[in-house]
Amino acid sequence: MAQTTAAGGDAAGDHTHGESVAEESAADGEGPGDAVGARGAEESCDALALADLAATHLLDDPGPAERHLRRALLIGDGTLPAEHLARLGSQLVMVVAGQSGRERELADVALRAAARWEGISAADASHLSFVAARAYHRAGRHAAAAAQFERSLAAGSAPYPDIEMALLRGQYGKSLKFLGRYRAAAGQFIEAARLVRDVPGRSELRAELAWSAASALDTCGEDDRAYTAYLHAAELWGELDRVGPRIRCLRAAAWLQHCAATAGTAGASATDASATDASATDASATDASAVGPSEAGLRAMYGILAELEELDPTPEVAVELTNTRRQLADMEAGRD
Repeated sequence: MAQTTAAGGDAAGDHTHGESVAEESAADGEGPGDAVGARGAEESCDALALADLAATHLLDDPGPAERHLRRALLIGDGTLPAEHLARLGSQLVMVVAGQSGRERELADVALRAAARWEGISAADASHLSFVAARAYHRAGRHAAAAAQFERSLAAGSAPYPDIEMALLRGQYGKSLKFLGRYRAAAGQFIEAARLVRDVPGRSELRAELAWSAASALDTCGEDDRAYTAYLHAAELWGELDRVGPRIRCLRAAAWLQHCAATAGTAGASATDASATDASATDASATDASAVGPSEAGLRAMYGILAELEELDPTPEVAVELTNTRRQLADMEAGRD
C-alpha cells in the first residue's frame, strides 16, 4: 500500500510540476502556439520588408524588384492577408511584363496573380487572365492562347473599353487561324469589327479586321460571306486612300466570282451581308455581278486593271498593276 501511495504521490508530483512549467512558459510568452505565432509575425514582417524593397526598384531596376517580390510572395504566403498577396502578385506581373522576351514567364505569373484575385476583385482577376492569354499569343503558343482567351471570354467580363476588347479579339482570331480554326477566327474578327464600328479614328483597324474576316471565311469555304467581307474591306481601304490593300481585296473578290463557275455555285451573291456588317457598294463589282460567275470575275478583274491604269504611276501602283495583269492572264487561261 505504501508503495502504491508513493507511486501515486510521484505521479501527482509530476503532474503538478508539468502544470507549473506550462504556467511559467505561458507567463513568459513561450508556449507552442505563441512560438508559431511569433514565427508567423516574423515572416510577415520579412515579407513586408521585401515588398518595400521591391517598391523602390519597380520603375528603374526590374531585376532586384522581381527577386524581392518573388521572395515576399513565398515567405508571405499564409501569413500576409490575401489582398496584400494579390497586390504583390500584380506587381510581379508588372515587373515581368516590362522585360522583353519573357512572354512565357509572364503568362505563368499572370495566371497565378489572377488566381489570387479570385473572390477579391473580379475585374483584376479578369484583367490578369487576359494578360496571360495575350502573353501566350505573343510567345507563339497559339493553342494555349486560344484556350486562355476562350476561358477569359466565357467568364463574361469585359475589363477594357471596346477598342481594347477589339484588339484582344483580333489577337484571339489570329491564334485561331494559326490553329486552322478559320471559321471560329472569322467570328472573332467580325465581333472585333463590330466593337469599333462607330469609334472615330479607327478606320484602319476596321479595314484590317474586315480583311482578316474575309480571308478566314475564304479559307473555310464561306464564299458568299467572304466575297461580301472583301468588298467591305476594299471600301474601307479606299476611304483611307490605301491603294495596295484595296486592290488586293478586290482581286480576291474577283477570284471568288470566277471560281464559283467551276464549283457550280451562285458564287458572289453576297447574301449574308449582315454577318460581316458589309455593303457591296463597289461599282465594278456591281456591274460584274450582272453576268455569269466566270464572266463576272473577269469583268471585275478588268475593272480593277482600269482603275489602276488611271492612277499616278507610284511604285505601289506599279506592283499592283503587274500582279493584276498576271492574275488576269491566269484567269483568262483558266476560262479556256
